[in-house]
Amino acid sequence: MPSRTYVADCDVGRGLFAAEPLPAGVEILRLTGSLLSLNDVRSRGAQAANALQIGVDRYLNLEEPGRLVNHSCEPNAGVKDDTQLVALREIAAGEEIRFDYSTTISDGWTMPCRCGASGCRGLVVAFQLLPTALRQRYAVLGLVQRFILEAVEA
Repeated sequence: MPSRTYVADCDVGRGLFAAEPLPAGVEILRLTGSLLSLNDVRSRGAQAANALQIGVDRYLNLEEPGRLVNHSCEPNAGVKDDTQLVALREIAAGEEIRFDYSTTISDGWTMPCRCGASGCRGLVVAFQLLPTALRQRYAVLGLVQRFILEAVEA
């Protein structure tokens, strides 16, 4: 089966792009990688940005192509069930695939945002620091890591 995606240069380095039109709701790929602890992630320096938080002290050291999915404050994709990257709306062939990193972060890590979206927040922050309406929207769409939602409900 041919890949639905390809890697190419983009405005922030390299990114993941749709090789064909992707309908809303379709699984784009499964995010995979070796397991890391928070201490492991912190010891990686700049490479910490390649880790996807999937638990309070559990991270995936993302492998390609998942490692190349960039952030957007106005994403066209999202992460469901901790590791499933899905299209939030139809994604055109040739369009870069991006998700909001804040839906997977609870540990206080931040980074300057360069997504270029009209509604760019300027900083990627932990989910808990997002505006209430945005947190609620992401939760309703099922785009928040389970461990984050469990902490909010506790």
